[in-house]
Amino acid sequence: MKHRDLGPLGAKHRPGCLSAHEYSYIEGNPCSHRWHAARRARADTRIQYINANAVAKQHWYRTKAQTKKLEGWVKQGKAANVVARGGKLRFTLASFTTEWWPWMNQAHHIIPSSTFNHVLEQIASKAEPRHAQAEDVIRHGLLEEPYNINDEPNVMMLPVLDADAVAMGLPRHMLGTGRGTADHPDYREAVRRELIKRVEPRYRALIQAIKRKKHPRRPKAPVLRAVLEALSIETYEEILGKTAARREAGATDLCLDSIAFLLYR
Repeated sequence: MKHRDLGPLGAKHRPGCLSAHEYSYIEGNPCSHRWHAARRARADTRIQYINANAVAKQHWYRTKAQTKKLEGWVKQGKAANVVARGGKLRFTLASFTTEWWPWMNQAHHIIPSSTFNHVLEQIASKAEPRHAQAEDVIRHGLLEEPYNINDEPNVMMLPVLDADAVAMGLPRHMLGTGRGTADHPDYREAVRRELIKRVEPRYRALIQAIKRKKHPRRPKAPVLRAVLEALSIETYEEILGKTAARREAGATDLCLDSIAFLLYR
């Protein structure tokens, strides 16, 4: 199978999805991790998200560009109750449909997409010189289960600002805020190590069979969805528990990287 058949436009892609490629809130789109994270935040009883189900009243000046943009927002499920009056467009905005409502937020992949795909490539590379076939078999199997890295339980909303993080018992998403914002490299590395530990042994027999060409004509990948989702659920609990423990110990200015060294211990 060619890699393009496994990509976002491929027939095997949905409802399974192995990459973060749709960053907008699009209601009903299985690849929109913001939509999935928003739904989880609105229903989450484990975290007391502030204004999780609040609706904001907004208005824009009624220009051609703004009208077109708002039409797109309505189609995506971001906006509703549009009224054109007095040269303005009035509408309501659902929570977590943007990065600024109901507070500065970012949709977080608990198993980061880049980390996940790097691990798949690393595992497949052990089937040299047939690494491309191994990677195709692995990805095809995950998509057919189907596994969706953008869906629950692998997504959650995290705050950008420390004050919001403290109020909700969460870490900030990134290392730094504003212009100083960076990725969460320590967190990614902690998840990568745990992912390798749990996933690589399950692919070992397949990789060896492909490497030695001792496999059926159409080799089948092991079922991994339950393993991946269990890791997401455990990591979610780890994020909450380790953040609370560090704050109780007097730590301040906590982000994902601040608790990375404590994960899975």
